[in-house]
Amino acid sequence: MIDAQESTLGVFTINQFVIERFHLAFRAGLINRFGEIPTASKLAIEFNLRNFQSNPISRESARKWINGQSMPESARLKTLISWLNLDASFIYSTTITEKASIPLGIDSEQDRAKVEAYELRKIEGLAQAALNFVSPLTAVLSKDGIIILVNSAWRSSAMLYPKLKGGSLGCEGVNYLAVCEKAMGPGSIEANKVARSIREVIAENSKTFTSQYPCHSNGDKRWFEVKVSAYKHLDDVCCVVTHTPITEATFKKKN
Repeated sequence: MIDAQESTLGVFTINQFVIERFHLAFRAGLINRFGEIPTASKLAIEFNLRNFQSNPISRESARKWINGQSMPESARLKTLISWLNLDASFIYSTTITEKASIPLGIDSEQDRAKVEAYELRKIEGLAQAALNFVSPLTAVLSKDGIIILVNSAWRSSAMLYPKLKGGSLGCEGVNYLAVCEKAMGPGSIEANKVARSIREVIAENSKTFTSQYPCHSNGDKRWFEVKVSAYKHLDDVCCVVTHTPITEATFKKKN
């Protein structure tokens, strides 16, 4: 059941579809920030340290956010978007048309085209939602290395990286291979290695690649595991790239 205090703004009740999208983006943002889904108690503490626009939240409110039972009101949502670099456009996207707007009859070519377009948007929307639910940073590339689709965790991470200019150089439409091959400075050797491996995986359409690498910034020591695999879609070969945070496991192994 949705918490009325969290999901109602005056007389306006937030659409369940928006809550579901918030839940996907929120969990991806948490994983990107903490490397895992934190406990409700930890989330409440961390959020209240950054929330200056409204009253502190309780552990129960944090639990409901994590479980997708409610979403925050406007002021708290703004704090979360800023803190976790959530994709607000995804949360409030209305790209999936309601069925009520689709004509019931499909006697004409125009009606059939509308129904087909709706079904395509629905499939694309569900694919994006499913991708956002995946915990690791995930991107789908074309055979030429162009980023076709990314999940919320990938987008949030790209927004945090200054060299990617707020994420615009790390998301859809960008040639990921070119970015990796042109990388300079710390991490460039690993980036070049990833680019070569992606080309090999795409060429063979059966091979997979896995590697672990450090990604330290602003005094924080972090490690990731990158996995690359390919699959065939119709006549094209696509590539899936995932980056999974393994900092905690790496520290445990070293100690």
